[in-house]
Amino acid sequence: MIRLRTNVGVYRVPLSPPLTTSSVMSALAASAPGVVVTSPMSFSPYSEGNEPKDPLVEGSDYTHRLSNGLMIYTFVSPESPSPGSAASSTAGPKKASVKVNKDGSISALSYAEANKDSAFRPGMMPLSSMKKHWTLAEFMEMDDTFVFKIKGGGQSSVMNVRMEQNEAQSFQAYMRDQTFQTCRMGYLYGTVGEVEDVKGDDGKTVEGGTHVNVEFVYEPQQTCEPEGFEIADTEEAEKEQDLVDMIATSLGFKKVGWIFGHPPREDGFIFSGEEILTAAELQLEDAGGVGDTSFMTIKCTCNEEGNATFDAFTLSKQCMEMVAEGALELSPSPGFLTVNETFTAMVEGKPASRVDNTFWLQNVAIKQGEGSMRGWFPKVNRDGSVQTHDALKSQLSQSGKKGFKFEDCLLDFQALLYLTKFLAKEDVSAICEGAKVGKVEEGWKVLVASMAGMDGSY
Repeated sequence: MIRLRTNVGVYRVPLSPPLTTSSVMSALAASAPGVVVTSPMSFSPYSEGNEPKDPLVEGSDYTHRLSNGLMIYTFVSPESPSPGSAASSTAGPKKASVKVNKDGSISALSYAEANKDSAFRPGMMPLSSMKKHWTLAEFMEMDDTFVFKIKGGGQSSVMNVRMEQNEAQSFQAYMRDQTFQTCRMGYLYGTVGEVEDVKGDDGKTVEGGTHVNVEFVYEPQQTCEPEGFEIADTEEAEKEQDLVDMIATSLGFKKVGWIFGHPPREDGFIFSGEEILTAAELQLEDAGGVGDTSFMTIKCTCNEEGNATFDAFTLSKQCMEMVAEGALELSPSPGFLTVNETFTAMVEGKPASRVDNTFWLQNVAIKQGEGSMRGWFPKVNRDGSVQTHDALKSQLSQSGKKGFKFEDCLLDFQALLYLTKFLAKEDVSAICEGAKVGKVEEGWKVLVASMAGMDGSY
């Protein structure tokens, strides 16, 4: 099953090897007739200019990248049937059916309602529409693909995560300024490393594993409320995200997770359904489908004593699989996810219509420590935080003090992002690469110092 993200929604398309442009088109036509693709397909989201970043080239075989839940991006005609609608079903035409509503009005039956008696499972076509003849073994094998035996979170593949202490304190301070009465999120950037098993002095083996290092946090443009947050979906926000990714790449970092803060909750309510779905989607994006990933979720809140707490998690691969299949949906009860009626979830040997969100969580040890970046510059997209030339001058003026060089003062994500407002992406990338190794070219130093209003004595 692959997912095709389009301008009208996400289509879930059953696909067997090979993975080519033509095979995706054929599978889409079979599962969602009437959908008209208008742009090249891409493994990555389109750029701000609506250009595919990682396009599928006609005639090329990408089977090595095929995995359950793989996301592919494209545009379709606005008139295309929306995902899950009757027009995008493969069941073929049916005679019109209607129902009388409670208020006496008459409306057409939905596809699921019209086919509920003959459907293989709710929301699906009849077995006879898939294939004329079935053996018992084929039926059982088919049915098993829609049954999930909930196993619980299990152990994470990530051994621990180190959060840069200044970034952690800054996020905590913002939440405290809001008296922990709102939600907020940010993306984590850093590195992922592997440590091998070693034998200690006592002869016992100290287990290695995956270690995640968080160097900086980017808080995108967002609307924050006590119940949650909404990330801005504008051209300006997308452009800023592209600049952030460019800076991270130039510094040798990548997106390694996300962090969110929320008001205090009752005991046992750890994650909301929206937070679980967001984390699962981000893990699927990082892994390119259902697969191994070290993508972290860190949450910040306060306890009964009013002290800020940080906890780190990954989600189980089973959670990723169920989200990729569309088997989990938001529930009226925020601490649970509802099981889509097409699927069956077995919890402790019994069918369950909803699953407690704690089943998906894998705890990861978290610690704070000093990173390689500065965290002095005002934060972007925060109320009351203003990035100015004077702030840049104040920061760069620390050069020569306490052993800091000009490059050290410039090695600050927020300051580098501020420079993109005045310099070309390529120029900022060159400055990033120089600051990373402690050697920015003299011309860039003069230019940046001049922007900050310094007299050149840096």
